[in-house]
Amino acid sequence: MKWKEWSEYAKDESNWKDKFERGLLKAEHVKDYILRLWFEENLDVSIYELDFYPLIVKENPGDAFLPLRDKKRFKWVKGDYTLIWLNPETGLYDEKTIDIAPECIRFFCEKYGKKIKTAKNRQKKAA
Repeated sequence: MKWKEWSEYAKDESNWKDKFERGLLKAEHVKDYILRLWFEENLDVSIYELDFYPLIVKENPGDAFLPLRDKKRFKWVKGDYTLIWLNPETGLYDEKTIDIAPECIRFFCEKYGKKIKTAKNRQKKAA
C-alpha cells in the first residue's frame, strides 16, 4: 500500500507546484533495514530515520528493488542527491545500480520516518 500511496501522490501535479527538492546529502545504514537520511535545506538539514522493511520486504516494490532484501546489499547505501545502492560487484553507477529519487524518499520519511532533526526553515513553512 505504501508504494501505491507514493504513486498516487506523485501523479498529482499540485504536490509539485512551486516546490524544489534539494536532495539527500547523506545516507547511513543504522541497522537491519533502517537508514538515517540527511536532506539538504537552505543552509540547514533535516534528518530522519526510516525503516525500509515495510517498503522492500513486506510489500512488493517491483523487481528492481528485490535485491535490497539482501541485508548485505542494503547496508551499502549512499546518499548523493538520490538514494543509491551501487553495483555491489563493481562499485560503479551502472545497470545494476538501484536508486530512488529524493522526492520519494522525503515522502516516505515525512509520512513514516522518525524525525531526528527538522530544519528551522522547514518548521516555519509547516506552521
